[in-house]
Amino acid sequence: MKNKNDSSLSALKREKRKRAVLVICLILVVLPLLTLAIGVGSFAVWANTQAIDASLLPTASALPTFYDIDGNILPYAEENYVDIKDVGDDLKNAFIALEDKRFYSHKGYDTTRMAGAMLHNIKAGGIREGASTITQQLIKNTHLTNERTVSRKLKELALAVQLEKDYSKDEILSMYLSVIYFGSGAYGVKQASRLYFDKSLNELTLAECATLAGIVRNPSKYSPIKNPEESLLRRNVVLTVMAEQGYIDESELESAKAEPLVKNSGGRNDSVTQMSARVCEFYIAQATKEVCKALNITKYQLSNSGYKIYTNLNSKLQYELEKQKSEPTNFEADGIGSVSIVLDNSSGAVLAYSSSYPYEISRQAGSVLKPLAVYAPAIDCDLISLATPIVDESINFNGFAPDNYGGIYYGDTNVKEAVKKSMNSVSVKVLDYLGVDKSVQYLQGFGISTEEADKNYALALGATSKGVNPLSVGGGYMTLARGGEYIAPSFVRFVAANGSKILSNENEKTKRQVLSSPSAALTTVALKEAVTDGTSKTLSALPFEVAAKTGTVEHGSGNSDAWNVSYNDSYTVVVWHGSDSAMTEKGGGYPTRHSLKIWQKLQNLGQISPIMKKCDGIVEAEIDVYSTNVCKHVVAATQNTPLEYRKTEYFKYNSLPSCEGSRFDAVGVPDMKLSNENGTVTILLQTEKIYDYEIYRTDFTGSTMIYATSNSQGEISLKDKPISLSSRVDYTVVCHLVGNEEISSTDTKSVYITDGFAERWG
Repeated sequence: MKNKNDSSLSALKREKRKRAVLVICLILVVLPLLTLAIGVGSFAVWANTQAIDASLLPTASALPTFYDIDGNILPYAEENYVDIKDVGDDLKNAFIALEDKRFYSHKGYDTTRMAGAMLHNIKAGGIREGASTITQQLIKNTHLTNERTVSRKLKELALAVQLEKDYSKDEILSMYLSVIYFGSGAYGVKQASRLYFDKSLNELTLAECATLAGIVRNPSKYSPIKNPEESLLRRNVVLTVMAEQGYIDESELESAKAEPLVKNSGGRNDSVTQMSARVCEFYIAQATKEVCKALNITKYQLSNSGYKIYTNLNSKLQYELEKQKSEPTNFEADGIGSVSIVLDNSSGAVLAYSSSYPYEISRQAGSVLKPLAVYAPAIDCDLISLATPIVDESINFNGFAPDNYGGIYYGDTNVKEAVKKSMNSVSVKVLDYLGVDKSVQYLQGFGISTEEADKNYALALGATSKGVNPLSVGGGYMTLARGGEYIAPSFVRFVAANGSKILSNENEKTKRQVLSSPSAALTTVALKEAVTDGTSKTLSALPFEVAAKTGTVEHGSGNSDAWNVSYNDSYTVVVWHGSDSAMTEKGGGYPTRHSLKIWQKLQNLGQISPIMKKCDGIVEAEIDVYSTNVCKHVVAATQNTPLEYRKTEYFKYNSLPSCEGSRFDAVGVPDMKLSNENGTVTILLQTEKIYDYEIYRTDFTGSTMIYATSNSQGEISLKDKPISLSSRVDYTVVCHLVGNEEISSTDTKSVYITDGFAERWG
């Protein structure tokens, strides 16, 4: 009986375990499947509610129209929409093979690729591989942000599905190739082809098509310009993938791999008569960027807006700037790029902007940054004036020991001379007075960005971690021309849509007073002398006044960057020449001659005043050069200061120097020292050339003049054997201003001589 009951209980337990296992299986399998089904269904319902915003797609249905300052329509070289008929098979296949090999078969997303990416990421222990299709990438670039969230990814999938319903595969591929980013400011394969190879799409070789396709994953790493070695390796990977997928055969593969990477050097090969749209291509790109930022729209929205954009471009001047690079005496030697900019000081308008590069560059500024980072701020803070005496000498600030150009030092000098001769040691000393934090604050006011790493003494020489933009440098110098008031350089006057202005120049909002007007005027005085007798002397050939500063940056045995920035009341002109390797150009002479040609063209555009206006806040005053150097502070000239020691300088009206310390109004106590050895007295006397000196000895025999000198400078040493008879001997020095005995001073010192032992008495 017991065994029968035990058997029944065992059977019951087994039945319960089976039911439990079944329930668990239902929970672990069916429930997730049910949840997934509900999720998929919900996603499908939600996805159908998501709509494509056609205005965000680069279909180029209503391109904007650009006008120059005279109302002439400009050729729009920035139209990047790619028609699939213009895309060769090699270019199309390179992108499909690398980015989305099942592009023509999926419905917006690739489940096979998604599964593979998921397994790869699980094995890698993190997200190492994405699975976005070309359709998804197009959606991400036109409709979404770059945030990495589940909701954004789901929306990307939903919109990709909708896009596939509304547009054909060729249309999607065309739009993708129109918007994808290739680095260095290039959007779309048309821009990239021009940027990296200076070719149109139908001119690209198979190897170049593979290079462009390879850039997209990491534009900085695979840039043919910035990293040619990495770009070459990446290109060959793309070619191999194309061969594996049957797009090219083995002979084509090997031939393309053998092709050298020939990148665009940055120069323009167009003749002047063929430049057409290229004359203003870069300018329009900058105007486009300005409009998009002001209206908070994308570049693709603008491409479909139909807006009328009225720019500040002076087409005649722009043409001349481009033409200069094509003349026999061009300033673009092999491997050397250039930028030239002309700004209208009254409005901040960018009248012309010529560049060797289709994107904005940042370069080391060198000495061209000194007035903005050091001298103007120090003048504004009343730490220096143009006449402030300072010593140009070899220096070492905690290991920072820059040399002057050519190793030449000028010794006793002043701030104005240091500016016009670009003395490095003086610039560092003045930055030390000012403080690096204050310098960075002023640079920000001038519109020039810096990094935390830039807060060091190298800033005094224009060295920054990321370089500076030529346009921002121009904006800084334009601030000096505008009396210390900053205004942002602008490419656009206004934008119109449907007959109404929707954007007017907003420069009024950017105005800020960075320096006092007198501080800006004093800086300008120094920079005008850099033209009459300094590093920019070439510009003195102009029949009107300009202020200017040069700057160079050394690289190996030559320079990597050379600048000249110049301005008068009407215009500011920026010229930069540079190369990533050492240039054959030496110093700032080439960009200065380039600037001269631009100013000569500006002279033809209209009347330029021969004299720059003076600021009411500065006044002329005569200083005593001799006393200033001796006292190490600025001393005003007095009626007794000889003409040869008088010099006129400009000062702020409320910071005029005083006569305190004048060596011509009062003679200090002469510096005389006595010593005696065995009855012979040694006399040491410090002399200055503006004084006459007489020395009298009074001993047992009476008073006798033993020495007289005139125009002596420095220390003199005399030996004398007085007759003392064990008594005191007095020595009196009489000092008076040359030619004026009324301005005098005396000093008497004594020795007591006995048996060869000398004792000095007060």
